[in-house]
Amino acid sequence: MRATWLIIVTSFAVMCVLPGLSRSVPATIASVSVVGNSQLGSSEILDWLSSRPFLTLSAELVNRDSRTIVEGYRKRGFLHGRVDSVAFRYFQDSARVDVAFHVHEGRRTVVASLLVSGNTQLTTETLLAGFDLGRGDPLDESLLESDIAFLLAQYDATGYPLAKCTVADLLMRPGDQGDSIDVVLVVDEGPLVTINEVRVKGNSETAADVVVRETRLKMGEVFDPEKVEAIQKRLQRLNIFSSVSPPELYLRNSAGGLLIRVQEGRPNTFDGIVGYVPGSSPGQEGYVTGLASIAMRNLFGTGRKFGFRWQREDRFSQELGVNYLEPWVFSYPVNIGFGFFQRQQDSTFVRRAIDLKGEFLVSEEFSVAMVFATEQVIPSADATGNRVFNTSTQTIGAELAYDTRDDAFSPTSGARYRTDYQYGNKKTRDVPIEFAGLVATDVAVQKFGLDLDFFLTTFSRQVIAIGLHGRELRGGQIDEGQMYRFGGTRTLRGYRENQFLGSRIAWTNTEYRFLLARRSFLFGFVDTGYYFRPEDPLRGLPQSEGFKPGYGIGVQVETGLGHLGVSYALGQGDSFSNGKIHFGLINEF
Repeated sequence: MRATWLIIVTSFAVMCVLPGLSRSVPATIASVSVVGNSQLGSSEILDWLSSRPFLTLSAELVNRDSRTIVEGYRKRGFLHGRVDSVAFRYFQDSARVDVAFHVHEGRRTVVASLLVSGNTQLTTETLLAGFDLGRGDPLDESLLESDIAFLLAQYDATGYPLAKCTVADLLMRPGDQGDSIDVVLVVDEGPLVTINEVRVKGNSETAADVVVRETRLKMGEVFDPEKVEAIQKRLQRLNIFSSVSPPELYLRNSAGGLLIRVQEGRPNTFDGIVGYVPGSSPGQEGYVTGLASIAMRNLFGTGRKFGFRWQREDRFSQELGVNYLEPWVFSYPVNIGFGFFQRQQDSTFVRRAIDLKGEFLVSEEFSVAMVFATEQVIPSADATGNRVFNTSTQTIGAELAYDTRDDAFSPTSGARYRTDYQYGNKKTRDVPIEFAGLVATDVAVQKFGLDLDFFLTTFSRQVIAIGLHGRELRGGQIDEGQMYRFGGTRTLRGYRENQFLGSRIAWTNTEYRFLLARRSFLFGFVDTGYYFRPEDPLRGLPQSEGFKPGYGIGVQVETGLGHLGVSYALGQGDSFSNGKIHFGLINEF
């Protein structure tokens, strides 16, 4: 049977030496309760306390929690709240004890008025217009702190980032018994800050001018917190630094400046694998096959980009691609890009394409580009039977891009959107007489492209990535040399590289990632692909379309060479032994 309650009323100083808390064998707390509260719930108050069941009772613990209760009431406007007593009820064996805090809440204090002094640049009405705490509201310390932060943000936005605001006094209204107070705020506005210089540290390879131009600041302009905050994200988007710290504001001789600390990354990557296939019959020569890819995203430390890619699939088929980007032409936010691509398809044809793109950087996230492209399909001398003709196509169009990803190689949030439309003309030459009535020699063509990727953090260190992609070509007779190719590492895993052809293609990539490090992760994936091929009367082939799924697991690891991705994938109808391994460096040109 429990012992009767022992109520001890004492001050905090006397409580520390209570005989009940000086027993030779410390008691374990069985329960903790609050008595006398009506304005605040017991569960809320108990959440503030360190005293918990199964902890050892001590004077220090009880004293600390008593002070915590008083402080908690004060923050919520109960300026006269106090702990009148703490009661202990020991069990019969004296090994366990119930603890009860008896509180006196008092009346809640309300705000009679908010007074501001020291402000000259912004009026009191402007500063208080956005306050959540107003006249007649209960005094709430956390709400007042939030309002002060809002006040300082207003000064930041007008070029006074060094402004300070303090609560100078809480004045009790005479005759109100402490139920209402005047809150007195004092503002120190500080100087108007202009940005007159930008200093860069840690850039051992990248020219400081590259960093400065990406800030998009004009020397002498008034400090703008939104522009300064955007600098870190804009520099990270260059993909040439492994880390970028938030800009630090400083004053030198009454002039403002920003210090930006960066750490050089690995902007240059090389990916290559080469093999030799011997001849299959006596006297037949062997051939070299493989893949080589070079990406330089910070050429000579200037931010220029250069990419080269070569791939040979078999004895007769190979691809060659070259890309170059010149950033900030004439110091304007305009990029000029050039691309060359050539594919030799066995003994059938050679496809050659050149594109020129001028991109205007509207913001760090949004860009608009004009694109001019020319493409030529050159059939081999003995390709007449394959119904591939000599064509040349010129198009002009526009491209929109929007990118909010927090990292290019391993995003945990944000999205990337790109779409383009091109319109032009296709001419077909040297059409054999027997096909003259079936092939239009001069037709209009249209091209559409779409890429959309989403990234969302689901749980700690887990991310879901979803990608939607599509391409379409319209206009006249579309032969094999003009169709889109997809399949393999970067599109539809579980199938050979460029296995599928179509005038209209689409694919999706869904990955669930488990982060191992900042840019390394394990993932499981499901890919889908769709292709459509129009009717080909020249070859006597009907219209066809297909849907292909792929699934598997993989890993991406940040290495000294770059970001290496390896995946094992199964396609439609594949058994485990027929799975395909895809690997290569992940580059963003």
